[in-house]
Amino acid sequence: MLYYQDTGKKTLELLPSELKKHNVHPAEVDALAVSLGVGYFTSLRIGITFVKTWAYLYKKPVVGYENLKLMLLYSDVKEPKTALLRISNKTFAMSMQNESFSELFLLEEREPIGVTIGLANQKVQADVLLELFPFSFYGALWALEYLKENPEGQNPFLLEPIYPDAKPRGTA
Repeated sequence: MLYYQDTGKKTLELLPSELKKHNVHPAEVDALAVSLGVGYFTSLRIGITFVKTWAYLYKKPVVGYENLKLMLLYSDVKEPKTALLRISNKTFAMSMQNESFSELFLLEEREPIGVTIGLANQKVQADVLLELFPFSFYGALWALEYLKENPEGQNPFLLEPIYPDAKPRGTA
């Protein structure tokens, strides 16, 4: 099921009513997938903690996914290609060439390779601008494929937000 609703409300605010509306009880969910980022650190941490708690309480497998990898895997653009996401005042990027991914990098620190892919609602210069990219939907597809090979999922205690620019307080 692909379900999208733009209400201006937070996901955690909508989740209980949406689950009830679709007659889904949390214990009946077979597995969970969660975005590890990149994104806003606090939002990622809250979402990941919520999903890890749900997985732990109901003893369900959980899989974390990276949104830039999803853009590279599920966008209909030939390789080499680079996905871009703007978070606050920084543009994060990841490239894909020969079915291999680069490490995450800041666009201002390195040149992208191949065709660049971005989101139309962000202020990024890209060759291909996607009007909508349902990250959660593609994250679920990716997690489903992962769970076929690894039915136990990932260790929820090791799932952490991806935000390479985060520095401990007190450091420059």
